[in-house]
Amino acid sequence: MRQVTAAEVHARKVAELGLDSSALDLASPEAIAGALRRMASVLCPCAAPTLVRSVVRPLRGLVDDLDAVRGLVEETLEAMVAHGDILEHRDVEEDPGSGATTLLYAAPASFVPRESGAVILLGVTSDQLSALPDELEDRVEYAAHVRRLSPLRGENLRAELGQLGLAEVSHDRWLKAPRAESPIQCLSRADDLLDRAQPSRDVPGLFLLDPARSVRFYRGRWVDVRSQTGRFVGRRSQAYGAALWSYVQLRNGNPERLIDFPVAGGRWRGCDEAWRLQMAIDAARGEPQRFKVLPGPGKTRVIEFFSPVPMWARRRWDAVGELVPSSGCLFAYKLPEAECAEEIRFLRDELWLQELIGR
Repeated sequence: MRQVTAAEVHARKVAELGLDSSALDLASPEAIAGALRRMASVLCPCAAPTLVRSVVRPLRGLVDDLDAVRGLVEETLEAMVAHGDILEHRDVEEDPGSGATTLLYAAPASFVPRESGAVILLGVTSDQLSALPDELEDRVEYAAHVRRLSPLRGENLRAELGQLGLAEVSHDRWLKAPRAESPIQCLSRADDLLDRAQPSRDVPGLFLLDPARSVRFYRGRWVDVRSQTGRFVGRRSQAYGAALWSYVQLRNGNPERLIDFPVAGGRWRGCDEAWRLQMAIDAARGEPQRFKVLPGPGKTRVIEFFSPVPMWARRRWDAVGELVPSSGCLFAYKLPEAECAEEIRFLRDELWLQELIGR
């Protein structure tokens, strides 16, 4: 019996995911996203760590740095939740008196039509690798966790996918963006909620985003609680699950009031509400978060970001561009030149960011 090499295993399993085994291996973002979709169809609903382990464990002995791959799997899963392939919801059966458990659910196979006639593919098929026939599946464009399909001349993909049973998701419904408002309006809403919150005392495991620190180094803005006074976006630990996102009022380092995100009845993830509130805080202080536009290959531009943004914003750029490797920033997107002016207006008007010119 011939022993199968690691390279052969990579090639076989990548091909089983419907990907090009000559260009990708199992540690590529495209293959990891495919593996997450496949495992989601089997395991969901489940917690995020369960889904991550199901993809990472089979790679033991097949990759050089399993910890690095685990980090990439976690990042890819987060991007897929933001994109809409996998849905994140609190456990509705959870005891109201205990900490909330967040579960992941596989989104149904669906698509978002674009004005160009192209579509963005979303969701997971439970009983097969793809909901598309082979002639369409072979044309799918993979870019990290994103799947796009462009029409041939005279082809109506919208009608064809509908006939195949895929659900159509409107662009507005897919983005799920909040209504337009000013930074002051956003900050006032959060302050009103905090004003009505019950007094709080001990908040274990609390750490803060310091608005006085540079908006160009997100990780460096996180600080421990010491003697701060004011209102801050922060995170606090809980007995089970990831740390909660919060908005907290401190006096000399002592918590006085606190609300957790997402707020009751909120439509967005806790991190999305917190990141947008921090954008409002920074803009209201006169130190808005920044982005930078650089020339890209061909007729493209690269937009660099120095702080995280809500998932509904990233969905826009996944639809029209591509996440690209970056250095000196948190993440970057490559967009066609024709899409750049609209997205820059969006960044200024909806996220209150300011373009960084020069260094």
